[in-house]
Amino acid sequence: MSKPKLTIWDRARIVAIEAHGIKRAAAGIEDQPDIDRRIARVKAQAAKRKPKK
Repeated sequence: MSKPKLTIWDRARIVAIEAHGIKRAAAGIEDQPDIDRRIARVKAQAAKRKPKK
């Protein structure tokens, strides 16, 4: 499976999700499967999108 084409908005969403995870890691929460699921969801939505011609 090839990588989905991420738009600028998708990338911004991923950065925001990762920033939230970094804040939680600083607070001592190391296991964060919900962050991984949220990023995977953004990538899955991008993969479903039809590519522009």
